[in-house]
Amino acid sequence: MSMDDPPQEATEAAVAELLRLTFLWIRTLSARLVEDQSTEALIKRHAQIHELADICHNLPGLLDPGRRHNLAAGLRYEWRTSSQRKRDWMTACWDRADYDYGWLSEPESEQSAADSDSGASGG
Repeated sequence: MSMDDPPQEATEAAVAELLRLTFLWIRTLSARLVEDQSTEALIKRHAQIHELADICHNLPGLLDPGRRHNLAAGLRYEWRTSSQRKRDWMTACWDRADYDYGWLSEPESEQSAADSDSGASGG
């Protein structure tokens, strides 16, 4: 955990809320199909489910007590590798939870990069 990392407790709560809302939305999308639904609509629902699951598939492991110290780094990775559409979903969930995710868009400080390069630890 670096000096630039957000508060751990707030980040854990934000990830839990992201998971909760995503699972609820996946459940909604996978509910009983409407009889007259087009093939295109079904394909779109399937793609949305896949996209949402892709956002969250690594996050439960980061909440494991033995791995929580990697949560900020895991979220940074998820953020950097996500499409804008996935980022929009994450930010919508976090806005609802009143979580300040601005740190994900900021470059890591030169100090934390220098610490990483030299192998220094923050604590």
